[in-house]
Amino acid sequence: MKINHGNYNFGFLGKNNQELKVGQMIKGKIQQILNDVLILELENGKLLEAKTNIPIEAQKNSILQFQVKSIYENQITIQPMIEELQHKEEISTAEKKIIDMLKALNIKSGEEEVELVKKLIVNEIPVNKENLENIIQSKTSFEKMETLLNDKSIISNEKMLNENIREVLKNLLNVEDVMKENESSNPENAKKLATKDSNLLEMKKNIIEKVHEELFNGKIAHSKNINVHNMNFEKIIFLLKNNLKLNISNVTNINNLLLNDFTITKQMDELVGALYKNEETISLGKSLENIFSNIKNMILEKKFEPVEIMKEIHIKLELAKQSIENISSKDKGDILNNITNLKNSLEFVDKLNQFQTYFQIPIFLDDEKKNLDLYISKNHKNKKKINPKDVKILVALDTKTMEKIQVLIEIKDKNITCNFKVKTDEIKKKLLAFENDLKETLKLLEFKGITTKYVVSNIEKNIIDEDFNKKEMTKKIRFIDLKV
Repeated sequence: MKINHGNYNFGFLGKNNQELKVGQMIKGKIQQILNDVLILELENGKLLEAKTNIPIEAQKNSILQFQVKSIYENQITIQPMIEELQHKEEISTAEKKIIDMLKALNIKSGEEEVELVKKLIVNEIPVNKENLENIIQSKTSFEKMETLLNDKSIISNEKMLNENIREVLKNLLNVEDVMKENESSNPENAKKLATKDSNLLEMKKNIIEKVHEELFNGKIAHSKNINVHNMNFEKIIFLLKNNLKLNISNVTNINNLLLNDFTITKQMDELVGALYKNEETISLGKSLENIFSNIKNMILEKKFEPVEIMKEIHIKLELAKQSIENISSKDKGDILNNITNLKNSLEFVDKLNQFQTYFQIPIFLDDEKKNLDLYISKNHKNKKKINPKDVKILVALDTKTMEKIQVLIEIKDKNITCNFKVKTDEIKKKLLAFENDLKETLKLLEFKGITTKYVVSNIEKNIIDEDFNKKEMTKKIRFIDLKV
């Protein structure tokens, strides 16, 4: 591959410019591919045009490593590292082995199933027939359940929300089949159910009244609080590797909390709003709202303690529930239902924290309530304590004027890298204006090596992403033989 200096001034050759040397290793991200010409962006941000005389299977935004082989006048020859070229071939070979394995297990070997096997390997979940069938069938069950819920053909209850999804769907379909069989075997049965059998009509009336009573008392979840849309393998794998049941409640929490459909902040805001509607519950609303102010004071005083915040929310919710149960209000059912769902969300976060550290906290920004996601990754899952000298922290914050900002912080000894992800170039410029202030603050925390990086993208990272550590993911897929 040859570097052409004809169209760009790359600043490599000549007086006062950086020089490339034979044998030097350089890394570049592919910005464009124009037939046999690649436009590379180097680590120092400079662009470089290279003409290749060998076929390279690379995509836009791929990062490749090269070695400088020769330098002659205005032409430099660089060679892609063999390891990078072999990577795609290794993945291709691994995929062929996965397909053969799926066929041997008598499981469909389509693209989706191949990707599922890769995800299991990355997450260190055994790849066997039982696990594959369980995951594939569970995904199908969630999709069928979503259809039933959208059609409003079922009323959910606590058992349905917490039981394994395959069992729930199996029981529902069995009841439906029996009813259809009875009606088809004797058409008169359907007429009796509808008009003539007064005993059945009375029973139906009693069931409806009981359902309304349980809804009023918060014992049945409203359908609007169930969220199983866009089911995929990543969500199921996330539950499995965190030892959580494959049920409606947990998938709802993944969508609501981890994917931000209905965050803890939004749930608290909705509950406080409901409490303010009734004179008997206004004081409870004020008590919960004080938590937002306490968090703001913690941040201003630099005494931010997420664990204490979550404890306080738990306690005040329990006190609110006890008070609401003793009043008579038309809003009683809705309020109790809101409390139940919020408590369920907090309990879900507690379960997650057995394997990593994750918080979702409501905070004040310019007197507006916003949501803060804080995720601390553990390199060694068997260690309870986090090593502050070797850790990755993902912070996602909803802001008033800059939309959602995400920062992946990587700490290694006294070195820190802050990887910012923003949605527009304008937001990036705003952050760059405060970069020096950030670096000075980090120096006060005794960090020696400080690096900041910026990415403009609408794709948000969350804790169910399996590529949190892409290098480790690639390594695991390459050694597929050892896992399978």
